[in-house]
Amino acid sequence: MSILVCSGVRMTVTTTTTTLPPPPSPTPVTMAYSPELPTAPPHVCAEATSSISPLGRLRSAMRDISYVQKNVLDAFIIFYTDEHLSEEPSADERRLEYYSGWDGPGTAVVLADGDAAIWVPAGDTRRARAVLSCAWRVLDSDNPSQTSISEWITKYAPRSARVGADARLTSINEWQTLYGNLQREGMQLIAISTLLDQLWNEELDPEKRRPEVNRVVAKLHNSSYTGLTWRQKVELVRNELKLIGAEAMVVTALDEVAWLLNIRGRDLPYAPLLKAFVVVSIRELRVYAPPGKLSMPVREALAVYNCFPNSNNCTRVKDYTEIYADLRKATEPKILIPVEGTFQRGASAAIAQIIPLAKRMFQPSPILYFKAQKNQAETMGMHKAHLRDAVAMCTVLSYMEIVGKSGLNEVTVATKVDMTRGTQAGYVGLSMQTRVAFGPNGAEPEYKATISTNRRIFPNSTLVIQSGGQYYEGTTAVTRTLHYGVPTRDERKAYTTVLRSLAALATLQTPATLPAAHTDPVARAPLWAYRQDYTPPTGYGMGAALNRKEDPVVIDYRQDVNLHTFREGYFITTEPAWYEAGKYGAKLGNVLEVLPRPGGYLGFREATLIPYEYKLIDRNLLTEYEIKWLNAYNDRIRKTVGPELKDQGLTDVYYWMMNKTIPIESPRAKKNDHNSGSSHRSCLEIILIYVAVALSYRRNFN
Repeated sequence: MSILVCSGVRMTVTTTTTTLPPPPSPTPVTMAYSPELPTAPPHVCAEATSSISPLGRLRSAMRDISYVQKNVLDAFIIFYTDEHLSEEPSADERRLEYYSGWDGPGTAVVLADGDAAIWVPAGDTRRARAVLSCAWRVLDSDNPSQTSISEWITKYAPRSARVGADARLTSINEWQTLYGNLQREGMQLIAISTLLDQLWNEELDPEKRRPEVNRVVAKLHNSSYTGLTWRQKVELVRNELKLIGAEAMVVTALDEVAWLLNIRGRDLPYAPLLKAFVVVSIRELRVYAPPGKLSMPVREALAVYNCFPNSNNCTRVKDYTEIYADLRKATEPKILIPVEGTFQRGASAAIAQIIPLAKRMFQPSPILYFKAQKNQAETMGMHKAHLRDAVAMCTVLSYMEIVGKSGLNEVTVATKVDMTRGTQAGYVGLSMQTRVAFGPNGAEPEYKATISTNRRIFPNSTLVIQSGGQYYEGTTAVTRTLHYGVPTRDERKAYTTVLRSLAALATLQTPATLPAAHTDPVARAPLWAYRQDYTPPTGYGMGAALNRKEDPVVIDYRQDVNLHTFREGYFITTEPAWYEAGKYGAKLGNVLEVLPRPGGYLGFREATLIPYEYKLIDRNLLTEYEIKWLNAYNDRIRKTVGPELKDQGLTDVYYWMMNKTIPIESPRAKKNDHNSGSSHRSCLEIILIYVAVALSYRRNFN
């Protein structure tokens, strides 16, 4: 049964529905408004510190000369990422999770004869303290008042301590900072790249054993969505190298490798990327990939089989591990080593240090800028991906609202969202872990549902869904806030204010010379008026069938280093939010395309085409300009997504979408006869839509 209010008249429409496939087996749920989080059971601490646990085995190995030879260690630093410093490493690269049990980003320090600590982002501290055993101290890595990694080691490790770490898994800047801080205290930082992997490979427990390396081979990316051949892209890079006086550069970021070679892989959980290094020199191109990862069509396209000793227009393929030996004996006088940006962390310390000192040239990667500015083919691909994503999201949102909202919880909603995306043509995978947060959980910016925190969905609060997809044509991300009951006045105010923040950036026209970070106050101003703010950046760049987050731009007023400007062809996100601690959250997120405007200005247009929650919008809080923007956005959804829904035979979803995009009339408009007639027509349109939905479901059921 659905309740509809139109011109002050409440109408009830009963629909007979088909039953979609049931969700996975029930997951334990937490009832609404129970803010307590569980603490680790007492026995977990004893287990984690036992001699057979990963943590206990690491402590023993740190003093065992058969593992560390003469480098007996007093402490060991465990980093989160892989050799390419990826934001989301693959399962076989999650060393931090194996040794600590923490599945999120962070850095840990283990003392051979004592304590262990882990530093996690501010938004993850509460969850980390809930899920980690008492063997671990949890510290906030974003809080400058808390003890830093080097300060903690200095405080708790012995004097003249020897500290081990894997230099392959951290940036050169972080390594040098740690090295300098420890050296001032008389301590040594020693690069040891085998200890963590050796212990993990020796694990006997089947549940903890290291996962197998992904065997899926890389494939060519369709030229219809690349716009340039790999040779043209390599030539662009070589021209940039000549301008700065470099003879070669090492490409370490996986999205840059994929963009440069026009190939895609399956080596990361949320991005279609291949695990490989590339060295671009003036004379040749070398690709370092694991054996068997490059398919024959890829090798043929890269002219691997036509590579002779003096050939310059081909690609030499070498084993993944040979990169370090080759860089040590490189003949090029100057080699560009990528430095870290806002999201990409540049080359690892191991890569940078293996290159002879006189040959090192630290610069931002030129690929970063080429990749961010989408050409016409990449832009078309992004539009197509967002259209597919709109169909998927409209389908699952309509299903949950009309058919199956009862009995759902955060985990089952996330599963339904993921499964529905998978029905679309060209779907490759997720672009992020789907996050669903109901009620008080929605007030936590980085909340991830677990078995212990999973809440059942009720009609008494807001439901925040953050998700995204990887399609063959492009990458998507979207956030929507829903409500299955009658929202309170405060909930409507929060949602409408967030909507106004979204509109503020979407309708902005900015000089092309204005840094992207300086547009952030425009988006936050509606929230600041209510003394509301949020910690994460408002937005960032998005790749085309690459990473969900990419440099060079970030929309964050606290940035004083990254002052890059927008450029035509960039795709960016905008994600304002209102967090009412302990009660609810309201968050909306779209992807925007940067477009040229007359007079040297730039503007934006939504690539995301998914309706907002009508019942959460308070028209009295919107200006005439914002209402006009919202109606124009809804009209685009109708004209763009509507035909695709019909083509896919999703008639019921089409009518749901039409109902969600009914034009909004300004409460300040004069109520003349014409407007009154228009209002009655809008009411009639809503009634007809609901009748059509009812007939559609009844027909499907029969």
